[in-house]
Amino acid sequence: MEWLTSGFDSMLAHIDAINPIYIYLILFGMAFLENIFPPLPGDTFTIIGGYLAAVGKLALIPTFLFITLGTISSVMAVYALGYRGGREFFERKNYRFFNADDLKRVDTLFAKYGMLTLLASRFIVGARVMVAVGAGISKYPTGRMALYSYISGALFHGVLIALAYLFNMYVDRLVDGFNLYSKIILIAVTILVILWGIVFVRRMINGKKQA
Repeated sequence: MEWLTSGFDSMLAHIDAINPIYIYLILFGMAFLENIFPPLPGDTFTIIGGYLAAVGKLALIPTFLFITLGTISSVMAVYALGYRGGREFFERKNYRFFNADDLKRVDTLFAKYGMLTLLASRFIVGARVMVAVGAGISKYPTGRMALYSYISGALFHGVLIALAYLFNMYVDRLVDGFNLYSKIILIAVTILVILWGIVFVRRMINGKKQA
């Protein structure tokens, strides 16, 4: 994390002594862990990977592949958790906040808009993990899940790496701009979750009154 605060010149001074294969593995690991622990700044490391490719420390294609494979690996891991035990868990517990009716809504969402939801998932900061879990719970076909998630991740990381590669002189501004984008999307997702919570609570109150 010191690399992110001390500037890119200082970062390069540290990285020059590191074997490139270890950097690829770090990029893979950060892309993987971001979907397990969303607060991790994995997207910032994607930009750093593009920058390192631009200045010749890394090769462009391997940088893209390691980051994209890190993302799809973690997405499929989260999906597998939902697929193998998520649905049975919620059906057994039948929580008020995620009951049988909610499971049906998730099924309907992925039946109608599964492809679009998964293609957009990598661009929705703060909701990527929930989408993967939801796809697993709804038993969305594994092949389609992998394909659409890979396309989404490849497009997202491809754009970030390309921008960092082409505009490497302004990579610090690119990081700032992307952080602003992430905050805006995260705020929007938070507002939607709050609104959903309000509607849910009102339904519960109205249901108790009718009972």
